[in-house]
Amino acid sequence: MININKGLNAWIIHRVVLFYICLSRLVPNTIWVQLGKRFGSLLYILARRHRNISLINMKFAFGDELEESEMRGLTKRTFQHLAMVGHEWLTLKNITEKELLNRVEVQGKEHLLAAKKKSSSVILLSAHFGNWEYAHLYYANTIGPLNFIVRKVDNPYIEEERVKYNTKFGVNILDKENGLRPAIRRLKKGEDLVLFPDQTASSEGIPVNFFGKKTNTLHLPVSLAMKFSIPIVPMFIVRQKDRKSHRLIFLPEIEIKDKTAQNALETYTQQQNDVIEKMIRKYPDHWLWIHRKWKYDHPEIYDQLT
Repeated sequence: MININKGLNAWIIHRVVLFYICLSRLVPNTIWVQLGKRFGSLLYILARRHRNISLINMKFAFGDELEESEMRGLTKRTFQHLAMVGHEWLTLKNITEKELLNRVEVQGKEHLLAAKKKSSSVILLSAHFGNWEYAHLYYANTIGPLNFIVRKVDNPYIEEERVKYNTKFGVNILDKENGLRPAIRRLKKGEDLVLFPDQTASSEGIPVNFFGKKTNTLHLPVSLAMKFSIPIVPMFIVRQKDRKSHRLIFLPEIEIKDKTAQNALETYTQQQNDVIEKMIRKYPDHWLWIHRKWKYDHPEIYDQLT
């Protein structure tokens, strides 16, 4: 049975989002992103639970490396960055190719090209980091078709909008529930796949270190690379100092030199985590600290949440 109230609420939220999308076209992008930053400062004050989750995660990850005042400042910058990404997301329904190309520059493309000499397709290792939507659209528009396995947005109207603008630029959205098989078929056809293994994994993960703490980790990028002999190329996007533009970074391939070695899956999954951790340490305000990364392996750190 259809829940009418839920459907109506989704429709209303979608209409509000469409209003803000229209508003975004009337405001210069520099000012629009700055408005996002200010909204993030407000969100930092209002979103108490997620603020506390972020602080708990940072204390667990950094330990004595940072003072509490530094972590609070970092948490605020994280909320500001997330809100800037949200404001940028609102422009994607109507963004032009020219606007997209003007907002993104590339670094380290030679690493991607070197991997593509070995295989017709690559697995892109990424994370909930920076404005990944810009990264995906730019990649698909300038390099080639890109597949992305992701959970559907709860609001079906907003999910439809997301699929439309991704499809326009060549990104194929695959549902997390049943997207793996079509992703593999597309890899075999020469299409690239981007994966985010940075969030919590329960029974489907394996225990490796992340910020020096054991945590079950999604090993899908490594498993696919080992099974189908496909290179893994790390890809991240960082915000430039002007706040409105971004740098898409390709890092050297995670080379799987011996997939038959004992503990090979653990070894290369650890390398996967090391790459992600290194980027987070370099740009700590770019990562999504608001999810409970260590809830399965270290649930006690979240006991203080109310």
